[in-house]
Amino acid sequence: MRADADDTSDSANVLARALLPWSVTVMLFGLSAAGNAEGNPPAAGQPGPLKGTWTRVTEHADFSPRDTAEDVVFDGKLWISNAYHAGNVLVRDLWCSKDGAKWEEVLDETPYDGYSELVVYDGSLWAIKGSVWRSADGVHWTQVAGKTPFGARGYGEVVVHDGKLWQLGSGTDVWWTTDGINWTCALQDAPFGKRYGSAVAAFGGKLWLMGGAVEKASDPPEKHYKAYTTYNDVWCSADGTNWTRVLEHAPWAERMWFVAKVYANRLWIISGFSNRQSINYADAWYTEDGATWHECLPKPAWSPRHEPTCYVFDNSLWVVAGNSWPLMNDVWRLNAAEAP
Repeated sequence: MRADADDTSDSANVLARALLPWSVTVMLFGLSAAGNAEGNPPAAGQPGPLKGTWTRVTEHADFSPRDTAEDVVFDGKLWISNAYHAGNVLVRDLWCSKDGAKWEEVLDETPYDGYSELVVYDGSLWAIKGSVWRSADGVHWTQVAGKTPFGARGYGEVVVHDGKLWQLGSGTDVWWTTDGINWTCALQDAPFGKRYGSAVAAFGGKLWLMGGAVEKASDPPEKHYKAYTTYNDVWCSADGTNWTRVLEHAPWAERMWFVAKVYANRLWIISGFSNRQSINYADAWYTEDGATWHECLPKPAWSPRHEPTCYVFDNSLWVVAGNSWPLMNDVWRLNAAEAP
């Protein structure tokens, strides 16, 4: 999803869109910060800060500049699928790379729904949104189901948890399946409400949902999309039905259109868009328990952006493309290790 700096279009229409070889290095350190804890977060000792470097793998990848592209690691490769181009143009391509530097176009026209979530499950590559598709090689695709119960509404995320495929983050409901055909609604009305642009992950035996926006104006209204309010809360669930708010206010700022990944045995959030300030973020935070967060400092050398495509691959955390006003097609990687 693109939020232009001078965008004054109707926020409901914008947010409802069906989804959306030289190096620069910078040292990375960790600082801890705790938010407003709720429930009973783990009391175990916090991990030591991480250290490492961000390296720019390429300034311009072979695929076009884009945001809202879907990511997956499959068959020893990075895969990037579909693209949002300026003017709400959907590009339905699929690319892969063995090293993040050289990319090969696999398909110029994918058969699955635009902005389908990509996930590896049961040894295959899956594309899930309003319909469900499956592939053994990324080239040849078979439709598994012509329709999903949650449909093609925007911003839903699909993750693997407890041996099942889970879909959440596009409404108040939470769904799971083991075959892509038969879906079970684990929860109809989640306590976090109907979120847009949240970060979702499976980590530590739980599902996690963080931040995002709801269609409700703040007082005073937030700067960019005035009909929406953004959050920096943290929720988790072991079963998809019973949810606990671990933090009402995490130390990272309210945001939408950001990414969650699991790397170095920690849960990370990366970049995003501040609706309150109408700016993009260039930051990365990590946690071991969801309650205490460490910001990686100094901040990454990549430009502030929302809707990047992120991976965990080859012992690194990758940040690819996204919208920095303009759209980007750069590739960055982080190699992190425990500080001595």
